Amino acid sequence: MTRGSTGRWLQVVGIAHGAIGAVIYRDVLADLGRDVVGSVPERGDRAAAFWFMAAAPTLWLGGRLLRSAEEHDDIPAQRAAGIALAAVGVVGTVAMPKSGFPSLVGIGGVLLCRSLRSGGAQARTAGAGAAGTPGTAPAPQRPGPYGRQ
Repeated sequence: MTRGSTGRWLQVVGIAHGAIGAVIYRDVLADLGRDVVGSVPERGDRAAAFWFMAAAPTLWLGGRLLRSAEEHDDIPAQRAAGIALAAVGVVGTVAMPKSGFPSLVGIGGVLLCRSLRSGGAQARTAGAGAAGTPGTAPAPQRPGPYGRQ
């Protein structure tokens, strides 16, 4: 059974966030397009539209980085992402129940479950090999994009 990439799921959330924001805030974004410099105040519709749209590429980028962590079996990075996504998702869902925040709870929860399962297996393998148990060796490390890390 193949498992879905949580990084890809997060990228889809980012794309959906941008698309939904473009529809919901189309009039405000059109106004922002006419008056670019200094056009976003601290509060109001323009600020809400700006920050809603700013989250879209950030979510997409987070998903891309998470995919890289998945591809390189970086379990601590996946666990940290799972904790952050789940925490933001829970707080956001409490504050705004009719929103996309529950998707972050789901993605973060899946990440946490996977990282805890994988992290436990890695720790057992590494611990057994490090202790010199016959017939076991530590799992080989994959080199990162800049060599062995």
